Amino acid sequence: MSEPAVSENELEDIRREMDAIDDGLMSLLERRFAATEHVRAIKSKNGALGSSAFRPAREAAILRRLLSRPDSLVPSDLMVRLWRSIFSVSMQSQAQISIHISKKLNATMGLRLRIRDHFGVLPVEEYRDEAQALMQVNASPGDICIVETESPWAEAFVEGKAGQARGVACLPFLQEDVVPKLLVFGHSPAEPTGNDETLIISDGKLPRDFSPAPLWQIKLGSRRVSCLPGFLSDHESPLVGLNRSNALLGLKIAGRYPSPFEIKS
Repeated sequence: MSEPAVSENELEDIRREMDAIDDGLMSLLERRFAATEHVRAIKSKNGALGSSAFRPAREAAILRRLLSRPDSLVPSDLMVRLWRSIFSVSMQSQAQISIHISKKLNATMGLRLRIRDHFGVLPVEEYRDEAQALMQVNASPGDICIVETESPWAEAFVEGKAGQARGVACLPFLQEDVVPKLLVFGHSPAEPTGNDETLIISDGKLPRDFSPAPLWQIKLGSRRVSCLPGFLSDHESPLVGLNRSNALLGLKIAGRYPSPFEIKS
């Protein structure tokens, strides 16, 4: 039997309900942006506006909480894009942030679209190579630099081109592969979320029996980049022990950031 036809009156009722929902969403967004303005005002009073407005740990905690909602009808990629757009506008309301990337990355359309999806309309500035892009974020602590994970950035980082900037995020946020496509460097405070990764650079391979085992490892020129699970410090176990017993490794922490979110099937 065919389904009974929906009357025009029923459709109008549904449309009115949707209109009311849209109005409610707008009201909630207005409240959220008002709260952002309150944050900006507080930071202005205590002189914190000059620091980075990008808070990847806070954003990751919000996204993970929303993505973990049971039986959600909102597709995960749509939800991340919506909230990332909100985050980006909120960041720009607090400070003018620029994204520094290499010429090669700027010419790679797929990766540029990933950056746009995550950071919205934040202005992007192009430089000759990864070293020059890292130097810009060193000079402008409120900005961020994005590099391809498998591009030659490690040597420039070890040489100090990034200054005090460190890896603070990876893209995409919804995990697709073991090795992320992009790494984000900046001066955002390193804040553990309970689900984090530590990026290290070394001059050689880690011991085979090293624990925790790397999530992934790649070779970039004469350097090796390894990603370890957890929010690790080179002053604490296990990295301090590795440094003492393997001084020739030249171990250096390149960053700590929230792990990409894995969608459970």
